[in-house]
Order: sequence, then structure tokens, then C-alpha cells
Amino acid sequence: MQKGNKLRLFSLIFLVLVIAGYVSYCLLRPVQLLLPVQGPKNYSLASGISQLTWPNVGQSAVGILGNNRLTAHGNLTPTQTASVAKLITSLVVLKIKPIAPNQQGESITLGPNDLALYNKYVSEQGSVVPVVNGEVITEYQMLQAMLLPSANNMADSLAIWAYGSLANYQQAANAFLAAHNLSSTHVGSDASGFDPSTTSNALDLVTLGMLSMNQPEIADIVSQPAATGIPETVQVRNVNSLLGTNGIIGIKTGNTTQAGGVYVSASKIIVNSKPVTIVTSLAAAPNLSSALHDSLPLIQSAQRNFSEVSVVHKGAEVAKYNLPWGGSISVVAKKDLNVNAWNNAELNKTISFYPIQNNTNVNSVVGTISVEQPAVVQKTSVPLGLSGTIPKPSLWWRLTHPMT
Repeated sequence: MQKGNKLRLFSLIFLVLVIAGYVSYCLLRPVQLLLPVQGPKNYSLASGISQLTWPNVGQSAVGILGNNRLTAHGNLTPTQTASVAKLITSLVVLKIKPIAPNQQGESITLGPNDLALYNKYVSEQGSVVPVVNGEVITEYQMLQAMLLPSANNMADSLAIWAYGSLANYQQAANAFLAAHNLSSTHVGSDASGFDPSTTSNALDLVTLGMLSMNQPEIADIVSQPAATGIPETVQVRNVNSLLGTNGIIGIKTGNTTQAGGVYVSASKIIVNSKPVTIVTSLAAAPNLSSALHDSLPLIQSAQRNFSEVSVVHKGAEVAKYNLPWGGSISVVAKKDLNVNAWNNAELNKTISFYPIQNNTNVNSVVGTISVEQPAVVQKTSVPLGLSGTIPKPSLWWRLTHPMT
């Protein structure tokens, strides 16, 4: 064979091999990952309209422990707190005198000033627990005495022990309130709330209730129907007469002639297989009996105030994948996603996707859709899948799109 013919033959063979290699590459190479087209990954979904039974007296509020959204009713002008102020005392004292878990805290020796406080509140017909000069009592027992039978003398004695004087305590307590944005609350001249100078409103009282229930020692004590072992007493009983009914696990009552009745409650229910604590408040009721009686319908309605929200139905289109060779394929929910949510609240919905290839099949999981609402709805997810089989790219498209 002549040299020129050999060269042409080799060139032809080389060209055929190049073409065959190119065709093989185009037909066998994986197509690039497909990316979804969707709306925003995070957005909110409103649940149903709130249905709460508000008291006809005073001012009231309700919230869920762990959720910043509060709802209130009535004139929220600051009003006297009465003994609910002892929640502030407990929080502020425990801030600088913390008690280790399952311990009693420091031992405190009571002296003449503590006896004088006792005699003062007796003369004023306030709530007291007896004390004697030289008595030794633990910090935990003092908290029990001020939170269960609502002993005014113990509140003042504990505050003075922790801060040196009621004036120092007042400064620290108001700084604590400011740090927690409780702008409608002010601590006055005592730590007990017996003096009318300590004021708050229903919204702040719910927040104080939440702060208290997040403090293990306070939550433990306010759940106790009674306590023994406190010096100079046989037994002290919790004046929260609703404790143990309707899921109520605390928290504090208050009443004086000037303040009327005040009640902050905490009750626990199960929502979405998760314990949820609801905190309510009622201030400026005519008296304590009214505060307790009129709080109960609010508590019960708050416990019922959850509705099932359908986030997405099985088979509903959530997004789609655009196909580079034309057309698209839908992304659908593989299951129903329903949750119980606090009424008239927002749920945070999140959608995430996985990049896929053209050989991903209809049974594959290509992403998730999740929903959560702080304190009420745990993050709940269902998988996302394809609505069908991805159409294959044509031979011509593969040959003309070697880099796609």
C-alpha cells in the first residue's frame, strides 16, 4: 500500500475512534446533578384563630413556656402584685445565692431583726411563719416558707440575708427586671409584696411565671401541696388551692385589701407527644377567691387552644426539578404532615432538597419538609420524593451537550 493511502487510512481510523470515543463519552457519562426550583426554604404558616375564655375581671395573659409569644386581655396598666412579688424575690436571691441540685443551700441564723419583721407583719395581719431569735433555717426552707404559705416575714428576711438590706435588694431586683425587659414591673419598699409599691401587669407576670418555672428550686417548691421540717412549724400548706387540678403544677397567689386578688398559674399538658407548660396570670381581681375562680376557665381554654394544622398533604407538589434537556418533574410529599399547634401562632416550615441525577427513581427520597413551633411542636419532618420517573435525555441532546 502506498504511503499516502496508509496515511489516509490511519487518519480515517483515528477519526472513527475519536467519534466513537466522543459518542461513548456522551452516552455513558453521568448527567450533572439536577437542582430544584422552589420558593423560599423557610417561611411561616399560621394556625387557627385563638379561642380563649378571658376573665371578666382585672387583666389577664397567657403564654407557653419556651415560646416568646404572649397573649393578653384587659387594661394592662401596672397594678399591685401582692404576694406574687415573692417570685421576684426567689429569682433575685437565687441569682447570687444558688442552691446545688437536691441540696438545701446555706444555713441561716435568724436574729432580732428577723423577729422584729415577724412581729411587724403579725401586727399588720400579714401572712407569716413563726421565728425565734437564734433559729437556724436553710435557704431552701425559707423559700418554702415564703412560696407555700406566703410568709411575708420570710421574704424580707431572705432578701436582707442575701443583699444586706431591703434597699440593696430593691436595687438588685429592679436591675434584674430591667435585664429581662420587664418594663411594667417595679419592686417597691419590701420583698414580700405586702406594700402596694410593688407593681406589675399581666404580661410581665406571665414572663415572671415562666422565669420561675425555669428555675428548678422554685418549680419544685411551688408544686408541693405542703412541707414539713421548717423550724417552729409542724407543717406549712400551699395556699394555691387549685394545685393538682386541671394539670396545674404551680405557681403563686397574692391578695391584699388594696391589690385585690392576683394569681399566676402553670399547668402541664401533652401536645404532639411532648409535655407543654402553659402559664396564665390574672391581676386586679376583686379578691383571691375571684382570681382563682376566674382563672380556671382561662386555664382550661388555653389547654384546649390547640388545633391540628395540615402543613402538607401526601402527593402535594412542593417544588420541581427543571430538566436541562427540557421539561420538569415535580417534587411531592411522600406522607401527610399534620401537627397540633397553639392557635393563632406561626409555624416555621423548612424545606430542604438533595441534588439528584437523571437516574434517581420515583422511590427515592430527594429532600424533607419540616415544621416546628417553639415549645409546642417538635421539629417534625416528612420525606419528599419525585412524582414519577425522570424522562431520559435524547441521544441528540447528549451529543450536543457534552459538558452539561
